[in-house]
Amino acid sequence: MAVKKLKLQSQPLLIPDGLHDLPTAVMLYQKSTGEIWANSYFESSFGPVSPTRFEVQKNLHLIHERPLQNSVLSLIGRHEGYVLQNNKNVKVPVSIKITQYGEANQETFLVMVEDVTEKLALEKEVIQNHIELQKAFEQQKNTQKALLQTSKLASLGEMASGIAHELNQPLQAILGFSQELDHSEKLSPQSKQFMEEIVNASRHMAGIIKNFRLFVRNSNEELSETSIQHVIEESVTLSKHSLMQKNIDVFTHFASDLPLIEANPTEFKQVIINMIGNSRDAIEQAGTARGKIEITAEHKKNTIELKIRDNGCGMDENTRQKIFDPFFTTKEVGKGTGLGMSISYSILKKMNAEISIQSEVGKGTEFTITLPILNSNAKGAKL
Repeated sequence: MAVKKLKLQSQPLLIPDGLHDLPTAVMLYQKSTGEIWANSYFESSFGPVSPTRFEVQKNLHLIHERPLQNSVLSLIGRHEGYVLQNNKNVKVPVSIKITQYGEANQETFLVMVEDVTEKLALEKEVIQNHIELQKAFEQQKNTQKALLQTSKLASLGEMASGIAHELNQPLQAILGFSQELDHSEKLSPQSKQFMEEIVNASRHMAGIIKNFRLFVRNSNEELSETSIQHVIEESVTLSKHSLMQKNIDVFTHFASDLPLIEANPTEFKQVIINMIGNSRDAIEQAGTARGKIEITAEHKKNTIELKIRDNGCGMDENTRQKIFDPFFTTKEVGKGTGLGMSISYSILKKMNAEISIQSEVGKGTEFTITLPILNSNAKGAKL
């Protein structure tokens, strides 16, 4: 015997009195009949509802601009990313919360609608502030690193001058007497060899003391209008012989509109020579068959961006962090004092220049020096 299913009659949509004057946008949706009701707050904010108000609309394919449709009004839960046109015919983002209303078999749903325009604007502002805070934090870290480096250089400078003076007097005596004895005919061949080692060691110490003095010296030369191209070309010329011996090629590229900078040409030349020497040693350490150093200078707004790039051994993170520390060196004992990059750093700071490093072990190193240009419009034709 077949069982005949009874079709339930849809009940009329009953509207509680309290929903009329509720100070929030509310709708009632009866799925079985498609009937929709909205309170006065909804209609004053989003306009009147009609049976066709939420019919299927063209999909905008935008996550945050999905039009509200009938199919959504029966999905229990909270939903974001929908839009409704307000009473000014402007699309506004809304958040909807849908709950079951009345008996389940009546398929009636209570839809609460919230305009989240201000909320999204606040979220956007919070995200933007977070990004700005991260940038400020990174800038502060870089500033702290620069201050720490400056503090190290200042502390070393205070004691370096005295140490250099105290060491230089006895060292000159050792070197002088050693050279006299080295020419003596009474010394045995072995003694002469020992004496030669003493002379070489004394000269090495004299070189360290000279660097000490250079490190703490307050140059009497004032900063002047300087052509960066002229300084680099002279520095490359002075370094050319040592680079040729190591099979290293140097390539220079200068923009045609390079303005003048304010610098002490002698000191700035020392910076470039130090940087070239650093690249030369890195290439030698890498054992590269044919070394390559590229030097480029470009005019960018109120600065000149100078890049010195090599195909040497590169640096790890620890070396990058310490490269400008006084006496830090990765070279073998007797092949470097670790003062060259510190001196360069101190000269660049005096010029209000910034220096940064990009390097990877086995892939070379790139130094970027950003130099402020003169306020005048003069081009880099003079030194």
